[in-house]
Amino acid sequence: MYQFRNDYSEGAAPEVLDALLRTNGEQTPGYGTDEHCAHAAELIREACGQPDAYVRFIPGGTAANAVCISAFTDDFEGPILAADAHPTTHETGAIEACGRRILATSDPFGVLTPSEVERVYREHVAGGCHATRPAMLYFSNTSELGHVYTRAEFDALCDIAAELDLAVYVDGARMASALTAPGNDLTLEYLASRADAFTLGGTKAGMLFGEALVVSPRSDRGRRAIERIPYLTKRAGHMTAKGRLMGVQYEAAFDPDLRNEEGLLPYFAHVRRANICAMKLAAGLEAAGFEPYVRTNGNQQFFWFDAALGGRVAQACGAELTPAVDPTGHDRIVLRFVTSWATQPEHVEELLTAIAGLQCS
Repeated sequence: MYQFRNDYSEGAAPEVLDALLRTNGEQTPGYGTDEHCAHAAELIREACGQPDAYVRFIPGGTAANAVCISAFTDDFEGPILAADAHPTTHETGAIEACGRRILATSDPFGVLTPSEVERVYREHVAGGCHATRPAMLYFSNTSELGHVYTRAEFDALCDIAAELDLAVYVDGARMASALTAPGNDLTLEYLASRADAFTLGGTKAGMLFGEALVVSPRSDRGRRAIERIPYLTKRAGHMTAKGRLMGVQYEAAFDPDLRNEEGLLPYFAHVRRANICAMKLAAGLEAAGFEPYVRTNGNQQFFWFDAALGGRVAQACGAELTPAVDPTGHDRIVLRFVTSWATQPEHVEELLTAIAGLQCS
């Protein structure tokens, strides 16, 4: 059966793979100093509407987070983020290993809020030199539990960050999903106009690997981060000798000549279909009587299952267990279903049919 384990199980989208094959025999300088990386960075700047933005290609999401947070903070400072954000729950202390302490809020479901940002900020500032000084805020779009930030939510976070003189960093490992989600009203251009830094994830958007870290030079802290990023990337072992491979992939993903019939760049086109498939799956599960853990409109869907049935479903389709306490006391479990750039509607239909069969067995 088709697997709904994650959005990076398959290899590469056709446009990306074609570009890699076409350029495979080329000889280029190393470490991202090649023409493909330069052109890809220019295409990203055009898509963002930020001609002066700095673009750095980094092989993975955890590496990009560690490099960016380190670049925007000193070793006595840290980022404010939700308690179940990715660096807190799935990065094995990568940020702390860089000498930066995570300052977690109490926001539920990983959705960062201005009130909690301000509370954590005030608490730490009150400690003076005895406490870690907040220097930035971090949130991912989509969030760890699939939340797609609205423009109003994004503005509110940027506003409180400006009031408190904090940098804004948006982890965009699933940015393609967020910006093509049904009902989304936040554009890449608008996000880029306010955030100090963000990533455009490739690993979860039809590329073999790679994340594009985009940093604005509008502020002193942004310019300082830009100067530090190459050194931090090299020191951490994330400067890839064959960096051109990331450049080639992003060239294809942001190539304006490869827009689909709806005018979407490949970077967004495949993941938009993933979102549509995820919403089809969610509707089918609800129609079958299953309760959502949270409602999301991105490519991750979370549903409650009886433990026994959930175990069989997970074994069949690869859906992963999400830690959660059942408020009904019935010891149900939450499964996460993830659609990818390669997911097709027929895969969703196959899964819904299989679950119906498992319910009856």
